[in-house]
Amino acid sequence: MIRSLLSAALSLLTLVPATSPANHDVVRIHDGLVRGADGPSTVTYQGIPYAAAPVGKLRWRPPRPPASWSGVRDATKPTPYCPQLGGDGQPLGGTSEDCLYLHVTVPKATSNNPRPVMVWSHGGGFNSGSGSQYLPTSLATEGNVIVVTVDFRIGVFGNFGLAGLPGSGTFGLQDQQAALRWVRQNIGAFGGDAHNVTLFGESGGGVGTCGLLTSPGAGGLIDRAIMQSGSCLLNWPQNGLAMGYPGGSFWHPMTQVQQAGKAAAAKLGCTGKDALECLRGLDTARVFTESGAFGSVAYGNPTLPVEPGKAVRAGLFPRIPVLSGHTKDEARAIASIAEFLKIPVTKDNYRTRLTEAFGDRAAAVEAAYPISAYDGERAAALGWSAMDTDRVFACTQRATTAAFARHTTAYSYEFADPAAPGYVPFPDGFPPGSSHGSELNYLFDEAGGPSYQLTPAQEQLAAQLRKYWTNFARTGNPNGSGAPAWPHWPSTQLLAPGATRPIDDAGNHHCDLWR
Repeated sequence: MIRSLLSAALSLLTLVPATSPANHDVVRIHDGLVRGADGPSTVTYQGIPYAAAPVGKLRWRPPRPPASWSGVRDATKPTPYCPQLGGDGQPLGGTSEDCLYLHVTVPKATSNNPRPVMVWSHGGGFNSGSGSQYLPTSLATEGNVIVVTVDFRIGVFGNFGLAGLPGSGTFGLQDQQAALRWVRQNIGAFGGDAHNVTLFGESGGGVGTCGLLTSPGAGGLIDRAIMQSGSCLLNWPQNGLAMGYPGGSFWHPMTQVQQAGKAAAAKLGCTGKDALECLRGLDTARVFTESGAFGSVAYGNPTLPVEPGKAVRAGLFPRIPVLSGHTKDEARAIASIAEFLKIPVTKDNYRTRLTEAFGDRAAAVEAAYPISAYDGERAAALGWSAMDTDRVFACTQRATTAAFARHTTAYSYEFADPAAPGYVPFPDGFPPGSSHGSELNYLFDEAGGPSYQLTPAQEQLAAQLRKYWTNFARTGNPNGSGAPAWPHWPSTQLLAPGATRPIDDAGNHHCDLWR
């Protein structure tokens, strides 16, 4: 782990251009020259290494600086995703452990001043996803910002732990810190402001963003933060994240992660004092078979000394502006997936599901979310989705925002387009509402999910979101000309087509029930 002192030292090495270089497709950074792809409105640099390939003896080690190169490095093509499962539940083809790359999108328009920088932490529950699946052209050009998307180790390669292994359970989080140090050192060469960096992320990326704010190693590297549908306090009951899935959170004690690592090592035939050497000698595919056990990040170590939820409640974070929120119907995506997997929530099993999740409190929960309040053949699924949205996402997000607001400026939102394109597929007749990830189609031109054509009203909302997000990145305040005023916390900004406005939604999600 590199501490804040090194972060300060790196800032002295930041490359600041004499004039804006955004119109050029070849840029000199610390490690050499890179050539990007010259598009109509942006230059995009794909696959720039921010750390050495974590392979062989570097598997499960903290990220190390990449080697420099001679000549001009081709940065016009995407790099492989980190190892993960595909949508069919099988290992995704074309992945590689050599995946510590980032991707930079720079507007071509001339800028007289360094541009704000937005660093995207992808979602995927620390087990899937990639920075390269997001296309931020409109976000960059409309907001006049530089957008950096990052790939980092996930699953067993990012979160593995073993007694005596330095960095156990935090390799992926340390990768993101290394990417932020790279930005501090190099983004000036692209015309970016190395001291105006916003870290933003959705779902697991929002959780990771929040966690990084509590990490000593990220000190001085983040100037603002946006957390979308994920926060330090996010946790779930039985069935809350998926049907049949146990309750939990994304933060696990170091000892628990190390015990999981010992069990995984034994399954892979690596035991005793040479277990780690044995594991590092196994091929990627064999190690990946244990990836499902490592979707959480360890705390109680130098990277995360304190469990991030407790750290946020205790005010252990930098006093930087934060923007945080969720979608109105987050968990409809979870109910949709359950239906595809043929384990739907129905009128017959609704009460059983609630009892599995809440035990003696099930009756009170059912009274707050009665099936009779919802229409159609999917009334039970919609009732469960409303409950799960409130319990897992909305109320934990609000509690996190409130904790930040006690010490710094905070802004809250609820994305609520009732006809938003779903980020995951939905069965015929299942109303997606504004489900988990649905705002991504408004911020990004492509976000890795199904492609949709937004309506004119939705396009207007998308432009509003991009303006709010980039205003916040520029000044720490989402407000600016051309968009409805957005008061700070405890107000919440409703983001909906033709209806964007401040609301008081403290009681809209039954958060008193979930305290």
